Amino acid sequence: MDASVLFSYLLIIAGVAVWSILLSGRWHISSRTIQGISVFGGAFLLASCFINLVPHIFDSPTGPCFETSVWHFKLAASVLLGFLIQLVLEHLTRGIEHGHNHCECCGDDANINAHHGHEGHCHEQQSHPILGLMIGLCTHAFLEGMPIVASDGDIHQGLLYGIVIHNIPISIVLVTLFISNHYSPCKAVGLLLLFGLMAPMGSIFNQYFLPADSTLQNIVMGIVVGILLHVSASILFDHDHNHFSWAKLGLIALAFAAAYFTPGCSDIYSSL
Repeated sequence: MDASVLFSYLLIIAGVAVWSILLSGRWHISSRTIQGISVFGGAFLLASCFINLVPHIFDSPTGPCFETSVWHFKLAASVLLGFLIQLVLEHLTRGIEHGHNHCECCGDDANINAHHGHEGHCHEQQSHPILGLMIGLCTHAFLEGMPIVASDGDIHQGLLYGIVIHNIPISIVLVTLFISNHYSPCKAVGLLLLFGLMAPMGSIFNQYFLPADSTLQNIVMGIVVGILLHVSASILFDHDHNHFSWAKLGLIALAFAAAYFTPGCSDIYSSL
């Protein structure tokens, strides 16, 4: 395995595992901070989709068969399929991909600090279905990690960094749920690492078990784009979308700039 690919996988895993420090109860992350990270990550993913990933799937294939409207329709359909897949996954995850811990019985998001020395706001937090949540999150992470490494060995850095940032609020919410469900530190760390491993496992599966076929790989990327568009749009519209905020606008603009300067599709950047 190439060193840069291995480093990318370790970066994803470390970006999740580091939040196990919250299990000690000595560190606290405010809900406002989580919201800021979520907004930045959502905006970065949205920009990466349009700046790097969408141009990649329309630009990479060569040959006359890829220049037809039928091929463009298939790519567009794969994006819509990814969008629908994410809708199904959110039935299991309850929207944790957005950096939320939704509390159904009281209708509000749980305070990220509530689990450190305080009882949850309602019984739903104490009995959150972790099994279904982990299945949904792991499937989400596995799918979005599949196209991290292109068939030629290049790393889609926009996707890589987007996943790392996107996983931060998810990991923190997971830790708080493990605490509220009274999981042992070993079990909590194990589940956290399992989530962190899923994106690299998806990438490895794609590289070694799926054909390096341009058609298939671009359809896979299209599905992932659909998933990311759903997640990023949900994040940006979930956080006080009825109230204008200069701070939120600044975070979004900063994320867009960061995505713009993140190396993406080599064919596009080489022509600029």
